[in-house]
Amino acid sequence: MQEVADLVHVSFLDLAKVVTAHACGLRRTGLDELLFGPDCIQQSIDALTYAMHDRQIRREMYVLGGGRSEEGELLAAQWRSVRGRLRDAERLLKEQRVADLTAAGILPFPTATSDPRRLARMWLGRYLPDEKEALVRGFAAEAGVAPSATVHIRSIPEKIKRCIDNGWLVAPLTDAVEQLLELDRRAFRQRLMVDAGRNDTRDDALCHPLLLNRWRDQLNEVLADIAPSAENSHTRHLHDLTLTGTARSAAQLERLHGRRRLFAALLQRRSECIRLITTLNDAMSLAERRDPSYEVLKRAGARAYDELVRRHPALYQLIRARLAPYETGPGRLEITGSRARLRDQIFDELDCLSTSSRPGC
Repeated sequence: MQEVADLVHVSFLDLAKVVTAHACGLRRTGLDELLFGPDCIQQSIDALTYAMHDRQIRREMYVLGGGRSEEGELLAAQWRSVRGRLRDAERLLKEQRVADLTAAGILPFPTATSDPRRLARMWLGRYLPDEKEALVRGFAAEAGVAPSATVHIRSIPEKIKRCIDNGWLVAPLTDAVEQLLELDRRAFRQRLMVDAGRNDTRDDALCHPLLLNRWRDQLNEVLADIAPSAENSHTRHLHDLTLTGTARSAAQLERLHGRRRLFAALLQRRSECIRLITTLNDAMSLAERRDPSYEVLKRAGARAYDELVRRHPALYQLIRARLAPYETGPGRLEITGSRARLRDQIFDELDCLSTSSRPGC
């Protein structure tokens, strides 16, 4: 087992062989934990994705090239086994994630409030965001929270940088990462294309938190560009080319094989990138919950809402009046349409009340 552990931790392609064998029936004591324990499950999912695509494309080339039916059937059976194990692993990873977030109190997410008073306070704060943020900062400072912890985050990169600065994320800005951040669109695209073709020598800089969203977005663009030449009608997954039965020459099959391989590699990278984004978001949420300032900031936020209601009673009462038709009982709302649309309509009325000279008000 130690030899297997050394293989799967050093070589991606060896890991792909082991997870394929495991999916097709190989059993060894401790192998499940080695492949799908918390420390390796994401890498095993990546390897299973590669193996699933590999079996599908090899089968397509056999069938479209007129190869032996028994070889195609063997590859199809392996594809089904690998695909089933991949789905099991993805389900296990999701269960682990839900358990961690539930234990931290992040899940389940709170449902939309049905309390008209609470909703009116929330919308008043959203209508007056700068004033609300200033109040939160003031109340938090009174409670001894450092100013850096009260800065309102308006973008994902700002949130990531704050987590790195606070030591919540270990993601140093190396020279390689700095160079990637400075690349233009064309150069960045070329970098990800090169990376997609090298499973055993990954471009780790692409996995830096500050690059993940850009990496995902450009993977989506490249997949959309390549899909037609890979004969894939969409970018969600590889569809089965053997269902079309279109005859092709040997040269056509060779070109198609290359495009299908590249398309599959990009799909694999996108799946990896999305998992990394999910893991990053979870890590930031968990770190924020563990920080001592979290509960203090929550109390500061509640005080800020109270102060806004005290300062702007007319605006608060207008929101309450517009919510009144949707109240089904004391402290109970039932908004059947779009909350966002209703909120926008109320904000337009608040604009008129705040600026009585505005034309049309």
